[in-house]
Amino acid sequence: MPDEEIIEKVVPQAVATPTPEAETVDGEPFDAARAMRTIEKLRAEIKDLKPKAKQAEELSAAEQKRKEAEMTELQKLQAALEKAQAELEAVRLIELKRSIAAKVELPLVFADRLQGNTAEELEADAKKIMEALPKAPKPPPVSATNPGAGAETGETVEQARARIYGQGPDVMSPKYAREHGGGVIFRDKPLTTQ
Repeated sequence: MPDEEIIEKVVPQAVATPTPEAETVDGEPFDAARAMRTIEKLRAEIKDLKPKAKQAEELSAAEQKRKEAEMTELQKLQAALEKAQAELEAVRLIELKRSIAAKVELPLVFADRLQGNTAEELEADAKKIMEALPKAPKPPPVSATNPGAGAETGETVEQARARIYGQGPDVMSPKYAREHGGGVIFRDKPLTTQ
């Protein structure tokens, strides 16, 4: 008996379905003649609107072509502007690299090898390159008041001979012959008369 109670509870009672009513359109019963008139009316409207739609499509296509032509000109000008700006930036970067190389005393041959976009980055890179290069001795600065190591110092010919040949006497010198006697004496007048 308990099984019968469970079965009764599980099986639901039959649900009543309503019987279909007549079709309605906007709350009114369906009328085939009226539907046909509506269809005819819509077909006439479509027939009238087709030329207008075609004309609108042609106008919109023409407008689109005009806009594309204008956009193409505009795009050409924008591309030319971007190219000119890129070239200008490249020239500025080259000039900046050269000025940084000169500032750090880096040979200008290495200026194009500098890496970076800002002056600080370029200067740091130039200093790194300078540290890596072998150091050549710097020549002393030459100016009008400092003639340098190889310039004349105002020494006389006798002083130069003494420096070159040593400090011994020059027996061939007329001055030595006059002071010490003997030696070779040169006369201003020739020995023979003509």
